[in-house]
Amino acid sequence: MAFFTAASKADFQHQLQAALAQHISEQALPQVALFAEQFFGIISLDELTQRRLSDLAGCTLSAWRLLEHFEHGTPEVRVYNPDYERHGWQSTHTAVEVLHHDLPFLVDSVRTELNRRGYSIHTLQTTVLSVRRDEKGQLLELLPKGTSGDGVLQESLMYLEIDRCANAAELNVLARELEQVLGEVRVAVEDFEPMKAKLHELLAGIDATEYTIDPEEKSEVKVFLEWLVNNHFTFLGYEEFTVSSEGEGGQLQYAPSSFLGLTKLLRAGLTAEDLHIEGYAVNYLQEPTLLSFAKAAHPSRVHRPAYPDYVSIRQIDADGKVIKESRFMGLYTSSVYGESVRAIPYIRRKVAEVERRSGFDAKAHLGKELAQVVEVLPRDDLFQTPVDELFTTVMSIVQIQERNKIRVFLRKDPYGRFCYCLAYVPRDVYSTEVRQKIQQVLMDRLKASDCEFWTFFSESVLARVQLILRVDPKINLEIDVAQLENEVIQACRSWKDDYASLVVESFGEAQGTNVLADFPKGFPAGYRERFAAHSAVVDMQHVLSLSEANPLVMSFYQPLAGGRQQLHCKLYHADTPLALSDVLPILENLGLRVLGEFPYRLHHANGREFWIHDFAFTYGEGLNLDIQQLNDTLQDAFVHIVRGDAENDAFNRLVLTAGLPWRDVALLRAYARYLKQIRLGFDLGYIATTLNNHTDIARELTRLFKTRFYLARKLGSDDLDDKQLRLEQAILTALDDVQVLNEDRILRRYLDLIKATLRTNFYQADANGQSKSYFSFKFNPRLIPELPKPVPKFEIFVYSPRVEGVHLRFGNVARGGLRWSDREEDFRTEVLGLVKAQQVKNSVIVPVGAKGGFVPRRLPTTGNRDEVQAEAIACYRIFISGLLDITDNLKEGALVPPVNVVRHDDDDPYLVVAADKGTATFSDIANGIAIDYGFWLGDAFASGGSAGYDHKKMGITAKGAWVGVQRHFRERDINVQQDSISVIGIGDMAGDVFGNGLLMSDKLQLVAAFNHLHIFIDPNPDPATSFAERQRLFNLPRSSWTDYDTSIMSAGGGIFPRSLKSIAITEQMKARFDIKADKLTPTELLHALLKAPVDLLWNGGIGTYVKSSEESHADVGDKANDALRVDGNELRCKVVGEGGNLGMTQLGRVEFGLNGGATNTDFIDNAGGVDCSDHEVNIKILLNEVVQAGDMTEKQRNQLLESMTDEVGHLVLGNNYKQTQALSLAARRAYERIAEYKRLMSDLEARGKLDRAIEFLPAEEQIAERIAAKQGLSRAELSVLISYSKIDLKEALLESRVPDDDYLARDMETAFPPSLSAKFSTAMRGHRLKREIVSTQIANDLVNHMGITFVQRLKESTGMSAAAVAGAYVIVRDIFHLPHWFRQIEALDYKVSAEIQLALMDELMRLGRRATRWFLRSRRNELDAGRDVAHFGPHLAALGLKLDELLEGPTREIWQTRYQAYVEAGVPELLARMVAGTTHLYTLLPIIEASDVTGQNAADVAKAYFAVGSALDITWYLQQISSLPVENNWQALAREAFRDDVDWQQRAITVSVLQMADGPSEIDARLALWLEQHTLMVERWRAMLVELRAASGTDYAMYAVANRELLDLAMSGQGITV
Repeated sequence: MAFFTAASKADFQHQLQAALAQHISEQALPQVALFAEQFFGIISLDELTQRRLSDLAGCTLSAWRLLEHFEHGTPEVRVYNPDYERHGWQSTHTAVEVLHHDLPFLVDSVRTELNRRGYSIHTLQTTVLSVRRDEKGQLLELLPKGTSGDGVLQESLMYLEIDRCANAAELNVLARELEQVLGEVRVAVEDFEPMKAKLHELLAGIDATEYTIDPEEKSEVKVFLEWLVNNHFTFLGYEEFTVSSEGEGGQLQYAPSSFLGLTKLLRAGLTAEDLHIEGYAVNYLQEPTLLSFAKAAHPSRVHRPAYPDYVSIRQIDADGKVIKESRFMGLYTSSVYGESVRAIPYIRRKVAEVERRSGFDAKAHLGKELAQVVEVLPRDDLFQTPVDELFTTVMSIVQIQERNKIRVFLRKDPYGRFCYCLAYVPRDVYSTEVRQKIQQVLMDRLKASDCEFWTFFSESVLARVQLILRVDPKINLEIDVAQLENEVIQACRSWKDDYASLVVESFGEAQGTNVLADFPKGFPAGYRERFAAHSAVVDMQHVLSLSEANPLVMSFYQPLAGGRQQLHCKLYHADTPLALSDVLPILENLGLRVLGEFPYRLHHANGREFWIHDFAFTYGEGLNLDIQQLNDTLQDAFVHIVRGDAENDAFNRLVLTAGLPWRDVALLRAYARYLKQIRLGFDLGYIATTLNNHTDIARELTRLFKTRFYLARKLGSDDLDDKQLRLEQAILTALDDVQVLNEDRILRRYLDLIKATLRTNFYQADANGQSKSYFSFKFNPRLIPELPKPVPKFEIFVYSPRVEGVHLRFGNVARGGLRWSDREEDFRTEVLGLVKAQQVKNSVIVPVGAKGGFVPRRLPTTGNRDEVQAEAIACYRIFISGLLDITDNLKEGALVPPVNVVRHDDDDPYLVVAADKGTATFSDIANGIAIDYGFWLGDAFASGGSAGYDHKKMGITAKGAWVGVQRHFRERDINVQQDSISVIGIGDMAGDVFGNGLLMSDKLQLVAAFNHLHIFIDPNPDPATSFAERQRLFNLPRSSWTDYDTSIMSAGGGIFPRSLKSIAITEQMKARFDIKADKLTPTELLHALLKAPVDLLWNGGIGTYVKSSEESHADVGDKANDALRVDGNELRCKVVGEGGNLGMTQLGRVEFGLNGGATNTDFIDNAGGVDCSDHEVNIKILLNEVVQAGDMTEKQRNQLLESMTDEVGHLVLGNNYKQTQALSLAARRAYERIAEYKRLMSDLEARGKLDRAIEFLPAEEQIAERIAAKQGLSRAELSVLISYSKIDLKEALLESRVPDDDYLARDMETAFPPSLSAKFSTAMRGHRLKREIVSTQIANDLVNHMGITFVQRLKESTGMSAAAVAGAYVIVRDIFHLPHWFRQIEALDYKVSAEIQLALMDELMRLGRRATRWFLRSRRNELDAGRDVAHFGPHLAALGLKLDELLEGPTREIWQTRYQAYVEAGVPELLARMVAGTTHLYTLLPIIEASDVTGQNAADVAKAYFAVGSALDITWYLQQISSLPVENNWQALAREAFRDDVDWQQRAITVSVLQMADGPSEIDARLALWLEQHTLMVERWRAMLVELRAASGTDYAMYAVANRELLDLAMSGQGITV
């Protein structure tokens, strides 16, 4: 950071002067300014601006003050820490100031000493000043730089800043040491010339040597010494000594008088031990060698911090004995190290000798190589090494031949104080680290105390390190150089070398080499520091195992040095590093606390990156973990969580705390998620905490699950039960110790769930043999406590991190759609609500209600529609697979259980699905999966696929709902096909129900409609043109209201976006919709439209628009429409057509109905869709068997299916027609019959088949209120009851033998198109669902024709079962041909008033009811449908036509009056006669029975029967009984009993008359005779009748007495056959 700015050095000096001027006098300023200029001479401007200007001024002044007074002979050394207080300036460093008369080596020596002592130098300012001083040393004048002359002194000033040293004692030591160094410099410099003179003297004495020496050598020695003195050697000291031997070594004896330079200081005060030398040194010193070389024992403190060199000249006598040695100590100058060896005397001879010995040609490769080696060899070696040794070393170096090898050459100093080592290391391997390793090996092996090194690099592939090691001469080491070299090689084996060889070893040479080539950079330095090479090989194996399918690998390990609770793991990942924010939560949830993370990146040669993340963590106290055992489990868990196969939440802690594998944890999580859906009331976090608090129980629960669904395959049932019981007992015992009530509740519910689980795919493998990525569980919901009602029979829960879903079924054969739900929190609640409606809707078809819903949990948040759809489809596939995984299959008629699924329930192969919200186009996908699974239903599994019936194309749902609309209006004398009615619609023409519905009649006036985007208003449309325009929109793909041609719209209308702020209300709108305001917001307008006085409100949209005034908007659960919703009592339309689901709440419908509105319910109106789907499935099941048998191809099947579209549609609409007709019949007498409904509801409730509150049926108090208000049940409530009574009857029939009766089973054919029944009647009898279909058809037929309470009334009055009632009904239906007469009445639609039609049907119902009761009473245990129909049918047909002849007297008159009234109303005569005579037709049953008893002709018996009735006024009496008012059930039962008694008595009298012995053959005469014979009794009876006629009130007791009289009369005939 710059503290000030200066444009140039001059500018700086200018600023500095200004700063200095504040501190010194004006006179002194020029001198100080000149000083400052010289003081900062060579310092760069950059460096100066890094310091404060004030501090620069301070240090300048400080140095100046040092300069002001200086004794030339005593150098000044100041070491201090500047601070403001004491010095007036400051620095963060310690300041060192040295003032000395100018000498060579001063700066070098000071710098060397500071470095040696470990101080870093931050600032170094040196300058040589020219000054004049007085004799006292006072500064007189500072002269310009370089001035010389008389009286001018040259003084060296040094200013340094070094690392701050706070210790005062240390500062003093440093000052003293620097003074010493300066002293050494002075000594060396002072004796420099005398030493040179000494050398010349010795040079001269060489020739006088007595010892014979080779003249060439002598001359070379002389040349060398001359060369030395010629600026090639810095002389530091000189000494002379002799050697005396003693014992094993010797003593050096110095001549102190000879000492020059540093020797004077170094040789002072030596002890005998210091002077001792070893024997080998003595030998060396006694060798007659003229010139020798060695190294000094201590590094120099002058000039350079190296070990100084010794150059010795020995005086040798004639005998070759060394007299004394003269030794110079100094440093070769730098030029020596740059000069060629061929130019250095003495060395050049050695070099020439080596080259000669080598025999290499100088121009050849080896010669050049040799020359190069010698040229770069360290000069020390060349000087000191004898030729023989030098030759060996040089040749060995040449032999390395540029190969990547490590070589070590070792040489010992003759004095034994040093070892010289040359190490050659491949350049690409060389590093500081390698050099340190070599140094370490050498120091260890040589026991060295110190080591100096120089590294040399050239173009060679080898780097050379020269090491000088200080050793102890006393230790005579025998060094095996080869072994030492080996040790160095081992030590230098870099991490990379070890890694490379281990890779080849582990992977094999071929693959290993490839791996090394693939990752040329290997592992990063940070990795190499922390891990050994063998770890890297393992890591590389993990990295190579990464793949698309396996993008993440993990490995746990416990470092040897780590703490007890510490644990590490490595994660391996390709391409991108793992985001810490993703990984940390996973590890935290596994119960691991992350302490640190180290990422390492590997580069593949192809540019790909691979990452290794090393994590360190601890885990909770108190956990005793065996990490080796847990490693796989933890690793497995982590990898699956990262992949998304398992969720990342607190449940994962169980891996660590309970030692559970991740799938077992996922199992517990799945159950927890189901607990959430069934509203247990605890969040998932709390459930997870509970399991973590009770890991023993968590483990036992998974064991119980495993026992039930895995071990069960291997155990016998007794063993299994025993094992299960023991486990259960263990869990229950452990539960007793759970203190917290909520935790106890959660754990018990887990136990309940596992016991309620019937099947699971948990142990099923996929096609690749891997565990499945999703789980499905089939539950018996009745075993799960506190389950929200209604409780289904079966439930399948599918769980995966990607999707969750449930499928609820209310019976073995059940159907309903699968919904794509968006309610992740409570989708089961949504499905439960839907299944309720489905349950009642399905009363018309074979299956009972079912419904499924799934929630995709990982929809792309930023994805487009296609991406969202693709994910939803993938989730749907998982959901469907989950259902099929655990569903039984049928193959060639035999049941095949799913693979690896233990079943704790019975066979259950029927599973069908359908489309619902969000899954309209998914049927083919579901069928594809079913076909892949080989599921027996094939493409009948999901209806509405490409080979199924397209509901929208058929318009079946809308047509079905339209049937209801037609009936409502017909009952109001309006024909919607011919009369124009006004309609408000919800939806748009693109929708199935809305579009098809508003094309049902071209007379409709669609005055308004709306969907979620637009409001369409056409106050006075032209029906024909608007119909054509609607047709166009319907055919236009994805049309909306904005596509409507506004030019044909009536005045005052328009199409308004719902996003508008307000809409102006035109006069036409005000008139049409009865609106007063001039302006409304879109929502207000919609609210007003819903309340508008129109004929029909047609709902073909989504949403709930009508509630009751008793309900709040929150109760409805459709927030989006809260603002526009209206109450049922506010609706002013006449009819609501519910094509869409949930358009009104049930209570809203009831309120509308009680206020005079006409509506059924959504499940009645739109049952066409589900009905059509069921027909499709049943037909496909039938035809698939035919296809499998080879009697038809798939293509033919599909053609046949298509050809029957209209017939199927006809069957479906027939059901809609019949069901709404039955509702009208019920509604007509709803008030009179309210007690019956009350009993029906009570009975269903008592048997657990109905929950009034759930179905919004009135409770007892509400019924009492209705009776008081003279109101019965509304159509909406009757709709629920008609469904329940059908469902109940279907169940009863299915459990009985009715579907197995051949005659009754003929009803099955009515469920199929006639063309199919004709062709495949045999196959039909073998239909898989034959019993279900028969039961459904009989139940529907019975309830539609006989009414909702029919079975209930007959069960009560006869005590027979529902199945017996149904069997008897079929007999009655067929013998009286009731369907034929119903069809006759139905054909009168729009010809006679609806009221008359209903009255006619009421008569037929009464006949059916009485006749059925007669069969149940009179043939209690011997009903046989086939036989009875064959017997009674023909007789009834014959007698029914003869009523004219058979009836007589007032009876006949009444009958004629009735039938003529019908004829006049437009009823065909035959029908009128039949209906008017239903009472008498019923009478034919006892007549036929009497005919059987007496053996007489049935016609005669009939005549006698009617005659008896007339004669005894029984017909009138019966009439009186029938008109008795009923106030309670007992009275109703009594009245029925009276009628039955009278029938029985009239029959008994008839039989008595006919069997009278010797009576006349004429019936009248015979009867007269009988009456005469029993006069007394007859008179009593007649007297009774007179009293009855005279009685004012009606009393059940009177009739009880009267019946007794008639019984007496009947019994009085002798020999009566009863």
